Amino acid sequence: MPIPLPWSVMSGFDWRTATPEEVDFQYTPSKFAKRPIDEYLEEYSNRSATVDVTGVRRPHAPLLIFIHGGYWQKLSAADSLFNGPDAIAEGIALHAVEYTLAPHASIAEMIDECIADVSRTITELQPTRVILAGSSAGAHLAAMCARDEFIASHVDGVALLSGIYDVRPLVVTPTNDPLHLTTESVADISPQLLPLPYFVPNALLAVGGHEPPEFIRQNAEFGQRLLNEGSAVQILVEEHLDHFDLPYDLLKRGTKVGDWCLNILKGTEA
Repeated sequence: MPIPLPWSVMSGFDWRTATPEEVDFQYTPSKFAKRPIDEYLEEYSNRSATVDVTGVRRPHAPLLIFIHGGYWQKLSAADSLFNGPDAIAEGIALHAVEYTLAPHASIAEMIDECIADVSRTITELQPTRVILAGSSAGAHLAAMCARDEFIASHVDGVALLSGIYDVRPLVVTPTNDPLHLTTESVADISPQLLPLPYFVPNALLAVGGHEPPEFIRQNAEFGQRLLNEGSAVQILVEEHLDHFDLPYDLLKRGTKVGDWCLNILKGTEA
């Protein structure tokens, strides 16, 4: 069934005709967040520091692989274990992907690194079930990973949170300064624009209600694209959440995002 896309109409925004300043505003989630971004970044680090990396990276168990955001230029795997307590409580293994940040790597190189990390982790841990998740830039990278033949055949679900799947609007923004994207190069790293010969069979696309309209639009449009390609897709707008606290729900029982992930990881999905 077609997914209604009211957000573009409601906002009246078109990145193709907007000024660079208007595009930058639409692609700066911190301007729409409930709290200052520095509070979230500190919280990620503090929560993750309490988690034993080796303790949550267990073989032969359901596995959540998480790719962090940060606009391809901030954060790290060490900041991305904040779901550790929920993982332990649910008997889920957890692995955070590390990748080289801009300006020391291009996005194309980051994609290759993430594909290698995810594939290696699955091979090493031999999980019973796998969800590949990502937030923001990490959702973009997870979507690109899910196009890989090995990953698509070994991952049960992909949870994409607040992602950018058509990267073209960022070319005119300050975010692009360390990324060095061009109007030509973005086509090769935008999953919305690429063929999908392989993809993970189940997909969750979720975004917070406290997010720029452009993120809500991209979430819906990539979800519709995956539906058209034959994936089982759930598209969510979590009205009470924003770009930065949505990832806390990934393994949290009683939330829409958490229940979707736990049902797939435990084989209890309908």
